[in-house]
Amino acid sequence: MRFLSVILLFACVNCGQAQENATPLSPKELTEFLGPLSPDAFRWTKWSGPDFDVYNGQANSPASGSVRFYLGNHPEFGPEAGSAVVKGRLGIFRLQWHRVIAKDGSIRQGALIRLDDRLQVDILVTAKTPSDLDSLVAAVAQLPTFSSKHKPH
Repeated sequence: MRFLSVILLFACVNCGQAQENATPLSPKELTEFLGPLSPDAFRWTKWSGPDFDVYNGQANSPASGSVRFYLGNHPEFGPEAGSAVVKGRLGIFRLQWHRVIAKDGSIRQGALIRLDDRLQVDILVTAKTPSDLDSLVAAVAQLPTFSSKHKPH
């Protein structure tokens, strides 16, 4: 059931229960989570399940777009039908983005990243333009989750 909740969180922008349960990160959590990334780049919320966390970052102006990622042991990653595979990086991780360009030109791209033997990240980045997408990916790459080797809890 918790996996279905995560899928629903990623599938819609205004998920009722998931949005209600998402909370802003405390100042201490935010400092640890952001590392060198400026707190002005995104508005972050976190939704915690029994063995996972889902982070939602809404880009602040002048950038536009969002980043959502599941951090846990049981991601439900599945590339969107018709997505194009784009090789890339996110911080220290080489990965394959699965990218979809909508009729209006907006872009969604997702990837699955294995942090260690169990912990994985299912990430989705959305933006209106390719330059916004590149800016969001470059910013998120600075997060300690992606810029350094994972330290198990």
